[in-house]
Amino acid sequence: MKNLHSRGFTLIEIVITIVIVSIIAGLGALIVIQQVKSYAAEDTRSDVQYQARLAVERIAREARLIRDRDATNLSTMAPADLVFCDVTGKAVEFQVFGTTVRRQESATCSPFAWGGWNTLASSIVSPAPFSYFQQDGITTTIDPTQVWFIAITITATQGTESMTVQTRVHPMNFQ
Repeated sequence: MKNLHSRGFTLIEIVITIVIVSIIAGLGALIVIQQVKSYAAEDTRSDVQYQARLAVERIAREARLIRDRDATNLSTMAPADLVFCDVTGKAVEFQVFGTTVRRQESATCSPFAWGGWNTLASSIVSPAPFSYFQQDGITTTIDPTQVWFIAITITATQGTESMTVQTRVHPMNFQ
């Protein structure tokens, strides 16, 4: 027997409730999706920045240790390749090869006995990261005896994100 005082929901009320809950859930899902996309983009930017900054810092730190300004100690000064002897007597080479910045070292400056390449950064779009300047800081040079500053500019890219990091180094033994 049906109690006349019992109350329940009609089919229309249940359908309206389901529609309203679906709309709210859909809006919530859109907000969550936007936040996930935002996080992924920031993660990509962070990775690009980290790689570029790490490569520039490593090159700058080691370039400060170039032994002297002559053709023996600063043997290669190309826009994409830098080879030098440091104060400890080992040879170091930094090179942009394709889309990577890589490094190798030799235990001796003469003759070279390279130990193999180590990748410092990938997704690099800087074909010529090295520039060599005279003491005025403006005039470029290809003569090792005239080098006073080495400019390092690396642009890393990943997807649509790119980051340029640059510095200028004056090796401590250049007098």
